[in-house]
Amino acid sequence: MRLAAPRNDRENMKIILFENNSTEELQPVTLTRPSFDIFCGGATLYQVIEKIFTGSPIDYSVRDYLQAITEKKYPRQISNDEETLILDGSLIPSFEAVERLAEIIKSQQEVKIKNGERIIGAFIRNQKIETREQKIEKYLSSLDFETVEIDWPNFEYAWETVTYNQEILQENLEYLKTDYKEIKPDVFVGKSVILPKETVIDSSHGIVIIGEGTIVLPFCHLVGPLYIGRNCVIRESTVLKYSCCVNNVCKVSGEIEATIFQGFGNKNHYGFLGYSYIGEWANLSAGTTVSNLKNSYGSIKVDGVDTGQQFLGAVIGDYSRTAINTSIYTGKIIGANSHLYGIITKDVPSFTVEASSLGCKVEFDLAEALKIQKIVLARRGREQSEADRRLLKDIFESTKEQRQMANIKPGKLEFKI
Repeated sequence: MRLAAPRNDRENMKIILFENNSTEELQPVTLTRPSFDIFCGGATLYQVIEKIFTGSPIDYSVRDYLQAITEKKYPRQISNDEETLILDGSLIPSFEAVERLAEIIKSQQEVKIKNGERIIGAFIRNQKIETREQKIEKYLSSLDFETVEIDWPNFEYAWETVTYNQEILQENLEYLKTDYKEIKPDVFVGKSVILPKETVIDSSHGIVIIGEGTIVLPFCHLVGPLYIGRNCVIRESTVLKYSCCVNNVCKVSGEIEATIFQGFGNKNHYGFLGYSYIGEWANLSAGTTVSNLKNSYGSIKVDGVDTGQQFLGAVIGDYSRTAINTSIYTGKIIGANSHLYGIITKDVPSFTVEASSLGCKVEFDLAEALKIQKIVLARRGREQSEADRRLLKDIFESTKEQRQMANIKPGKLEFKI
């Protein structure tokens, strides 16, 4: 990604991204990643900050169990610069909002930044911040600085990844398009993209971007605004429409609408998927369908919260998988590393084999999860690291209470039909 004119008016500034005390409300999306690594609108907050504040070292404060896996993706950049920008990592990854922030701090000495009643950051000088030890939210509240307001919302619920993606995707694509070649009006591609002549691309509703090395097979229908990352495979006769956002190294097929793939995800066969979020290393088998509309056409509730949305599908955590012909009802939350069979009418905790409609619901074995993790990483040319293994072990332990509350116990998958 590259902006048309990246700049940094604070050349001696370091940036610290922190996770607020409400991060757990974003599970399962944030169960396996820090909040600033949520993919939405074609980018993560980390990537947006990195591009707007070019050259500024970025450090962060994350939950202890995520430290190793985060450093694997985003090596920490420690700096002694006298100026520091501290930002809440759950802010939506909006290029427009970050550019407004850049203008604010350009003319300020020290300032506290708020969105409504929430303190979302601060720009400070000559103060040492201990990111691992200090409670940053409490520290920000204590600052006796001038306060400035900026309209820049946070993610508060996991399903908002889908709704905010619809809001910011088109404006983010305006920033992202400069790194691609325009092959027709509002259609931009990277190097080595394969686009058969049978492909239909409709950019009348928004920009279409297709990343380097992506292969689009014949008879696909691509409707903007649409972002497809690097090295993806878009299978024959696939329909991607109305604010789809597919990150790097995904394989997708079927009819897909207003959906986010965090990356390294598979939906390699037919089936409808609408208004949903799909985590990394998730696999949706042939015939899997996710409903995004109630028969009553009413507002959809997620985990008891009225979203105010008429269209909303599922949030599916990392490493989760579905069997053939799985059907998932509207507004369902599927935890990390769960296996789904049959008809899914309720939320599913992490590390659960959910086959209630077939007479079975048991805990998914950790040893088996680690074995499968090694296999799926190898299929994408990646070696399973200790950080990868540790992440699954920590998630398994931290979500035990959720499974106990749902009366999910160790057992063997057996269909009773």
